[in-house]
Amino acid sequence: MRGFHAAVTPFARPVEEPRTDQRTYRLMSRIRMSLALSLCALLVLPAVAGAHPGQRGFNRTFPVASGLCAKVANGHTPKRLQGSTDKVAGACATLKTSFTDAQNAYTTGVAPLKQQATDAVKALRATCRQARADHNPAACKTARQSTRTTIQGLRTQVRTLATAYHTSVDTARKTFWATIRALKGGSTITPDTTSGPAPTTSLPSDSQVTG
Repeated sequence: MRGFHAAVTPFARPVEEPRTDQRTYRLMSRIRMSLALSLCALLVLPAVAGAHPGQRGFNRTFPVASGLCAKVANGHTPKRLQGSTDKVAGACATLKTSFTDAQNAYTTGVAPLKQQATDAVKALRATCRQARADHNPAACKTARQSTRTTIQGLRTQVRTLATAYHTSVDTARKTFWATIRALKGGSTITPDTTSGPAPTTSLPSDSQVTG
């Protein structure tokens, strides 16, 4: 037919699949992003300075002092103390050392006491097993009372160590803040007023000392 022109539809270009190297690059980018986010999450976790079971860490023991020490360590000494940065840093180092020494003394002291308590209970159970085999309940009863007396003595020693720990840590707190408050501008900082409770160590109770 004259004057008629058939419409010619151009072929659609096929969608090209991403090249292998492009897919690999995108995958590696996603992995790097995931790793970066995970690292950031780890960095914002609160620090627990050398805490052991039953013990408070440095930050919880001295919340105000630890905050001040962290600022100084990061180069952000409060304006009121900027003329005494070195002295504050020295006081922080002394406080941390005293705290670590007190923790180590307590941990070292209670470890053998806990082992003695464990050994005493094991020995009692062995004695009572033999006593039952020998039909001699009196032997088990005597051993039980003796073991309870032994563990009561161990508890007393643990309390003595806890008292010594608390005294050392509290003395360190007072010394630190006496140093800070003697500096120019230091008297305006509200100090830590307590060092918190002493550590706790669990030993078997009398009701748990059975054969």
